[in-house]
This record gives sequence, structure tokens and C-alpha cells, in this order.
Amino acid sequence: MKFIQDIPTVFKNRYFLVSIGFVVWISFFDHYNFFFHAELVKQKDELKQELFRLKKETAKNKIFLRNLNNNEFMEKFAREHYLMKKKGEDIFMLD
Repeated sequence: MKFIQDIPTVFKNRYFLVSIGFVVWISFFDHYNFFFHAELVKQKDELKQELFRLKKETAKNKIFLRNLNNNEFMEKFAREHYLMKKKGEDIFMLD
């Protein structure tokens, strides 16, 4: 019984105990607990990186579409990506 008497009265208060229980429940056992929240933050960061990558890709595609009517650009593109050549020209592949 001496052990119970040594506990401060703040910790014996039932409102304090219920509040601590509520905080523990919300923090660990609820659907939106700390672990779920951390996973959402991680997913948010991944989506931001994906958005940044897609914006860069969109900008690159806009430049490509602007140059689509330029014959010199299309010739250079075809040579680089599709290994096309002019008459009398030789292509050497280096790996």
C-alpha cells in the first residue's frame, strides 16, 4: 500500500489517465497512426520527385514539338536515334 501512496496525485487523476490512454490509442492503434502518417509523408515526397521528373520531360517534349518542322533538327534526330544515313555515308557503331 505504501507504493500507491508514493504515486503523485497527478498520476492518480482519472482524467489524466484517460488522456494518456487516448493519446496512446491515437498514436499507435488508430487507422491514422504515426506509422501510417510517416508512410504518407514518404509517398508525398516520391510523388513530388515524380512531378519534377515529369515537368522536365514535358519541357523536353515541348522543345521537340517546336523543332518538329525544322528539317535540320529532324535529320539530326533520325541519325542519332534511328541510325539513318545519307547516300554514300557509312555508320560505325561503337559499343
